[in-house]
Amino acid sequence: MNMYSDKTDSELVVILQQESLLTFESQLKLRDELNTRAIATDTTALENSIARKLSEINNLDYLKDFGFTAERNSDELTITRTNKALFTDIIGIVIGILVFLLGIYGCINLVMTFINGDELDVFTLAYKFAMASLVFIGFTFFSGLKRLFDYTGFELTKQGERITLKKRFDVKLEEINAAVSDVYLDTEEDTLYLKLGQHTIFTSNADNLIQSMTLKKLANELKGI
Repeated sequence: MNMYSDKTDSELVVILQQESLLTFESQLKLRDELNTRAIATDTTALENSIARKLSEINNLDYLKDFGFTAERNSDELTITRTNKALFTDIIGIVIGILVFLLGIYGCINLVMTFINGDELDVFTLAYKFAMASLVFIGFTFFSGLKRLFDYTGFELTKQGERITLKKRFDVKLEEINAAVSDVYLDTEEDTLYLKLGQHTIFTSNADNLIQSMTLKKLANELKGI
């Protein structure tokens, strides 16, 4: 069932006027509903927005959302990690370390408060607990550390019928050579995996239409479809 099925024609026209605020999936469903009802209204902006996004998907421009960029040269396709993604991971790790250290300080301060038997008001106690909780928040920033190890030196290249993947597995940078037939997509719960044989190249959110379409387009290009 289309998410706009319960809307009146006039409500759809109002939504159409705000199409730039909609997700790609919502734009597609809005266009389908407008076409189904044959509502006489100007959909040029909506059609242009959809066409632009489809073009960007086909050009693999949305790989930047994964932190990668694509370069085409004759029959060769090369995927590498962007400097922006690398910088973001480094900044995330630095922030994570600082937040983690603040949390450690907060934990020590909280423990010493109880050991010394200091009398505290509710707000001061809440503040000390909040400072201690920064330890757990700091851990969330460390996800960039794994990405940094996994994708430093990353390169995925298609030349003719051969695929070469350079990626770190267990810290060591490895080079894997395979046939285009070894490329496939796999879905597990809400994650879409692009794989080369038994190795995961990278993943996307299966519920994100642009990401999943981009990964499918990349898989097809790697397979020469």
